[in-house]
Amino acid sequence: MDIIKLEEILNYNFNNKSLFEEASNLSDRLISFGNSTIDFVVSKMVNEDLFINSNPFCDIELINKVSNLIKSDEYLTERADKIHLNEVIYDRKIDLLKSIIAAYILDSNSTIKIEKWLNIYDTIVLNLDSKDNFAKEIYLWNKRKYKEYPNISYENNEAIIKLNDISNEFKASGNTKFIALNNASKIAYEYLKDNNLLLKMSDIIGHADQDMCINQLQELFVKGFINEPVYKIQMKGNTNGIDIWKCRIMIDGYKESFSAEDTSKKNAKRVVAFQMLKYILDLEK
Repeated sequence: MDIIKLEEILNYNFNNKSLFEEASNLSDRLISFGNSTIDFVVSKMVNEDLFINSNPFCDIELINKVSNLIKSDEYLTERADKIHLNEVIYDRKIDLLKSIIAAYILDSNSTIKIEKWLNIYDTIVLNLDSKDNFAKEIYLWNKRKYKEYPNISYENNEAIIKLNDISNEFKASGNTKFIALNNASKIAYEYLKDNNLLLKMSDIIGHADQDMCINQLQELFVKGFINEPVYKIQMKGNTNGIDIWKCRIMIDGYKESFSAEDTSKKNAKRVVAFQMLKYILDLEK
């Protein structure tokens, strides 16, 4: 393993080089301690920074959901790739991430880099499912428009939001970090709404295209406009030796569902996707 490159990737120079070398060698001691460290940091941020006092987003089920997501192998693999650990190791990326996290906290007595490497705060914000989560709306607005999250900073108990191409700064305070962010985000959201700057689904995909409708729905899901479309396909019967397929589409959050029958499963799926897409775009007008 190229440990010089690894230190460059991490953007952190270890004071204790022997500790860093032990981490790069994937010692069981550091992997185990790294696992405990991740659990501690995630629990601290979720419980203390977000869900204390009168936070209206406090919900034990939600706390567990977000915590388990960040600690999952799938998520840790994604984060290892995001910080380019895959450039120095192929098979044991999660073990390397855990051992590096352990070495870092022992070397620095800080959690700042861990929060960044794991992208904890952004992930928490984006997984708080509530109609009053204005922070998520602002995150997604900036991401959809500029392919990056907004510039957010904190001074004492005040959150400060800067959006691309908008000169205004949006500031607000709160008794937790998230409430301050959410209050500032609400101000930003109302500014975007008042100035007709909120993005619509039609701004992203244009009009409903019968040939591209399945991909268009998927794009709206990936960009956070809708929940994931669910297609249920089953054989309806057989006519003159030809199978007839029935497809139904549903999207959580919409009352209507659509069904179609065809001799081709692909065609039936395309028909219902097009009907659903037209329906949700019409609701947006």
